[in-house]
Amino acid sequence: CSSDLALLAGKQCTRKYQPRLFKIAHSKSLVFSCTVWTGPCDGSPLSRESSESIETDNVGKMLQEIRAQCFKNTGSDADFPKFMASVEHSMMCLADFDTEKFKIDFNELTNATRATFFPKYCDKLRSFGSCINISLIYMQPCLKSSAFQIAKALIDSIPEASNLACKNDGEIIFQLKDEERKECIMQKEDEISACFNTFKTDMNGIIDFAELKQDQCGSLTNFRECLKDILGLCDLSDIVSVYDIPLNAILSLTPCANCTQMPMVYLLDNNSVGED
Repeated sequence: CSSDLALLAGKQCTRKYQPRLFKIAHSKSLVFSCTVWTGPCDGSPLSRESSESIETDNVGKMLQEIRAQCFKNTGSDADFPKFMASVEHSMMCLADFDTEKFKIDFNELTNATRATFFPKYCDKLRSFGSCINISLIYMQPCLKSSAFQIAKALIDSIPEASNLACKNDGEIIFQLKDEERKECIMQKEDEISACFNTFKTDMNGIIDFAELKQDQCGSLTNFRECLKDILGLCDLSDIVSVYDIPLNAILSLTPCANCTQMPMVYLLDNNSVGED
């Protein structure tokens, strides 16, 4: 397939999207996500084949649902190739960000390098947001209106979240490099897992923001507070403020709008690397 989205949009993309490399998650509110497929832990060929077969079936089912939504929205499935092209484009957006290089650079991050690290990657993150927004535009004819609005709100929140993450040369995020804090949070892995497991159980394993019900709002609030309390014990509660920005943007479009939290950003000074 061509790397140019405009060209891709005009014809059916024939590239095979291998589920072991990524999957398209189309759960109304989660428009798409790219996930690394690690396969079963035992590494046996039989297990890999079985898991990949299930994954392929799931992707096929999701694509059928997306094609059906295209037809429902527009009266034909002519926009389905554009949707597939937008998935291709989103892969390129992610590749341009270079997550592998980011992980390496973050692992090597020091106080001496943070003044260059954060401007570099926050600029890349903002560029990623702009890039992925193009994908969303081409996806719109094949999405429910509520799904599109929530995805748009999430993408539009990237610049603000990026500015906060990069404020004062990454003051909040750099806390994760502090050895005492790292040791503290490692000792609380089980408690953090318990927060996620309780939340997953309360939400029946799936968060569908586009169809969020009032009685689910408490679970979201409890999950946030559970994480914040644990992080607070390790002097890392400010990190929740970064998480709050996209979450608030999404929740404002749901029955849980009154569950939004005012980020604690503004306790920091106004010297942001994103505000040159």
